[in-house]
Amino acid sequence: MKKYLLAHDLGTSGNKATLFDEKGAMIQSFTSVYKTSIYGTNRAEQDPEDWWAAVCRSSREVLSRIDPSQLAGVAFSGQMMACLCVDSSGVPLHKAMIYCDQRSEKQEKELIETVGREKVYRITGHRPSASYTLAKLMWIRENNPDIYAKTYKVLQAKDYMNFRLTGNYYTDYNDASGTNAFDLRALNWSAEILDAVKINPALFPEAVPSVTRIGTVHRQARLETGIPEGTPVVAGAGDGGCATLGAGSVSRGNPYCYMGSSSWVSITSDIPLFDEEMRTFTWAHPIEGLYQPCATMQTAGSSFTWFSSVFQRNADAKSLEEINAGAAASVPGANGVLFLPYLLGERSPWWDIHAKAGFIGMTMNTTWNDICRAVIEGVAINLNISLSIMLREIDDRTVSFIGGGAQGMIWRKIFADVFGCRLRIPALLTEATSMGAALLGGVGTGVYSDFSMVEAMNPTSGFTDPAADLREIYQQKTQLFMRAYKGLADVFATLDKV
Repeated sequence: MKKYLLAHDLGTSGNKATLFDEKGAMIQSFTSVYKTSIYGTNRAEQDPEDWWAAVCRSSREVLSRIDPSQLAGVAFSGQMMACLCVDSSGVPLHKAMIYCDQRSEKQEKELIETVGREKVYRITGHRPSASYTLAKLMWIRENNPDIYAKTYKVLQAKDYMNFRLTGNYYTDYNDASGTNAFDLRALNWSAEILDAVKINPALFPEAVPSVTRIGTVHRQARLETGIPEGTPVVAGAGDGGCATLGAGSVSRGNPYCYMGSSSWVSITSDIPLFDEEMRTFTWAHPIEGLYQPCATMQTAGSSFTWFSSVFQRNADAKSLEEINAGAAASVPGANGVLFLPYLLGERSPWWDIHAKAGFIGMTMNTTWNDICRAVIEGVAINLNISLSIMLREIDDRTVSFIGGGAQGMIWRKIFADVFGCRLRIPALLTEATSMGAALLGGVGTGVYSDFSMVEAMNPTSGFTDPAADLREIYQQKTQLFMRAYKGLADVFATLDKV
């Protein structure tokens, strides 16, 4: 009898349910959307009941097209760095504070003063930040003590969905490593950090490998989702970790670049990568025993759509194609025009909330085509600064290129030339997170023998090679790019005060 795996991708804008078969083929998918509530400039919340409703609806939709008895397992990919407190019955005590909620800046400073910026980085693999779960929980303790007093567990998005399916509380190493409270080497909650900020480690669920069977679907969940009672549920991983699997980065090396609205570059390593300047960060890899060094930029593809909407007053497909055509009509180096893609500050490599975007180097001879190309080159150069740090640790120089931005031929060419690396183009570019969740579900239930199954799930469709004669041009432009940012950093900070 044919077997299927149900993969859920619980993202920022909605939940996508996708069915994969035992051969790794993607059969069908359905997305159910939900909203994000934004308050002021630094608060972002979602209703966990909206998550559950989306999971129920999308599950029923895809399962209606098969015999549900053929379902072998369920696994989630989920948005990371959230904070959701639940009581002893598993009832949410507040709306979930999601990854982009920044209200806990005061608590971030407290964490730095109490533990130390570098010590937190060395223990957890991440800088202390208001983006992560721990500072958010500290904010709740200070500002909503009644909620904090009732808190039984602090959960991530996918972990609450897993609880709703099974009644059990677990997280996985990958998601746990995005909390600022998890010891990356010991693979357990950090007593040193939590004792210092006076948080009880018991508030966090047990962390397990991503392929762990954490329970089975119970009767009430069956009634709501249509998933058969008794179906195994596998722990799953965060969306970044699942994307790593979907990109084929399942053993040491295997660098990849995810090109979306925000973007990141990553490798797989057998040890954490601790950068002297803390420019990169490291997750626990979804495959036990491995690590995922990573660097994320804020506005990559969104720089492109911003440019289209502001300068063409339109961000539809036609106008984006026109910008791509303009970029292709310019020359490598964009005739000396630089674009700093810092429309929402920047994470890697600068970690500067004050950073601003800008065009530099324009003259009376600058053309529209040059500006179009400069936007794409600016995104590629910014990512390459971080990628270069990680490539020092491995020998592999073929970079898998995934995400919506990887569909554009000019993007592939510019990124290959800026990186100075061959790009591997997988057959499926936008399904990496769902595929990663299905891979975990398949290995965890025994439907797939091991993680090499990803080669069948997402084979290579082609390569894009760098032009050797452009290497020096882009090395020079990268140096100028870095000097431009560093020279303007004080100006950017001052602009926030004007």
